[in-house]
Amino acid sequence: MRQEKKTKDRPAIALVLFFCLAALVAVFAVTSTVSKVRDNLQVDKAAEVVKKKAVNKTQEKATTKVVDSQDGKSSGSSSSSGFIKPLSGEVIQKYSMDMPIYWETLDQYMTHDGVDLAAPAGTNVKTCASGTVTRIEQDDRYGMIVEISHGNDLLSLYGNMAKDGLVELGEVVSCGDIIGKVGKTSTFEASGAEHLHFSLKLKDEPVDPGKYIKGL
Repeated sequence: MRQEKKTKDRPAIALVLFFCLAALVAVFAVTSTVSKVRDNLQVDKAAEVVKKKAVNKTQEKATTKVVDSQDGKSSGSSSSSGFIKPLSGEVIQKYSMDMPIYWETLDQYMTHDGVDLAAPAGTNVKTCASGTVTRIEQDDRYGMIVEISHGNDLLSLYGNMAKDGLVELGEVVSCGDIIGKVGKTSTFEASGAEHLHFSLKLKDEPVDPGKYIKGL
């Protein structure tokens, strides 16, 4: 009797084991699916963050434009009042930080961190944009200099200035204000024609003035 009963119970036990195994497989499949969905959501979120950063960088790059010195109107430069040429003289020495150029006074080739604008001594010099006068001193290379901060880590420098009639240190100036006159104080550029040395620095690094003012 007992042997016969055991024989009859075997199919039932097998069936129960089958359902248990099927249930385990189903649970594993659901868990795997949930994990994949979670991973996909994380990937989508990461992709969205990267996309937003790329868009922001593109917008930032689009804000830097050249300002026309002829009308002084802003086209997205660092100053809303725009940038103008400090005087109307011809460029007799260009900006050249990548390629050394010949310096007549020193009789050697060196880089040039600004532009030289031809102008006779006594010519009025105007500030290229609004700002604050942060430095007035005698420089070993460019003679008497005036430095003006325009905010956003941008500085303009005016060299070979006359010692008399200079703007005051700490004075707040507007675009086009007269800050002094062209002089003959430069040591490194004494042999050349009378001129103003004009340069720009962004975060203490020289930048091409032509990127802010057309014609330089």
